[in-house]
Amino acid sequence: MSSPNIGWLFYKGYYRNVTDDDYLFMLLSKEDRRAREKEEETLEKKISKNVQNVIDVEVSIEDSQNLGNSHFKATTTYPGLLLGTGIDHELPAINNQAILGFTFDYTTGLPIISASSVKGVLRSAFKHADYIQFLLDDETFDVKALELEIFGQDNGAKKVFQGRDIFFDALVVSGGKILGDDYLAPHGNDALKNPVPLRFVKVLPAVTFQFDFELTDGILDKERKTILFAQILSDLGIGAKSNVGYGKFSSDLLSKAKLAIESQKEEERKREEDRVEQERAESEAKALESLDSNIEKIKVQIKEFSKKETKKIYDIVVTYELDADEKKALIEHLHLQIGEKPAPKNQAPVKWAIKIYEFLDEE
Repeated sequence: MSSPNIGWLFYKGYYRNVTDDDYLFMLLSKEDRRAREKEEETLEKKISKNVQNVIDVEVSIEDSQNLGNSHFKATTTYPGLLLGTGIDHELPAINNQAILGFTFDYTTGLPIISASSVKGVLRSAFKHADYIQFLLDDETFDVKALELEIFGQDNGAKKVFQGRDIFFDALVVSGGKILGDDYLAPHGNDALKNPVPLRFVKVLPAVTFQFDFELTDGILDKERKTILFAQILSDLGIGAKSNVGYGKFSSDLLSKAKLAIESQKEEERKREEDRVEQERAESEAKALESLDSNIEKIKVQIKEFSKKETKKIYDIVVTYELDADEKKALIEHLHLQIGEKPAPKNQAPVKWAIKIYEFLDEE
């Protein structure tokens, strides 16, 4: 979370030191304005300083839990990202102010790409069926059916059909300085006239957002949908002025999306392995409880181990206190399972086999 709250600085702190006299100053003649500018801080200077306070903030990001079952990270490229430019945020006739609005998360104060914006950009790509077919490498793919499955019915459709997939807000996940300023220089109708630069705030390049989704398996499985979404965002970008380079993400977005999917699959595989191992351990523990003989218990525990896994056998055998008869019986069993005591050799399985027989007092 950022400290201070950047959203508050932009929409509240931005105006907090502006007084009625500052507005009356705008009505003064040029001579009176120049005289006052020498004596005190003007509204223009106040606002310019407030803009600078906003873009100078450096944030630290706390680790947060992933939303949904599918996600990937995307990093902005030059010149950056514009969000919420349609929000009113301009005072009349003030130079060097930030003329465009911006979208911040209400709680954290950090820039946020709303879920509706993410969904809107992705759905806009489905207007071009050949583009989606190209991305899926299938010229016969039913793009309309996939669109309805993901997003639901078209506006004005008579039959109500809700999309199966859920889109979440994309949040900033990289810390440091995340905002900067930029300028427009419109010439108007006179191309030879010196333009007045218009200042606005943007997300800087090299800021990383995380995109989260709750996706279902259907015409496409959720992994292919995630990669498709990453491809669309990589091609089209998001936010304002994407036609002149804003709102684009780094070229490794797709590889990051695929890596995230592989990582997620690996986590799921590991959880399944842990579950199976836990069930096996519980089953083995119950089986051991029903046995009275130490030798029978050892046999159950080591039955799956080969002569290359003598270290594992050793770790189990040494946990028991065996009398001479039990040791003799276990040696006979081990002769069958891993062979007789080997001659010394510079190999780990051999060394551990020797340790087992030495523990059992076999010469």
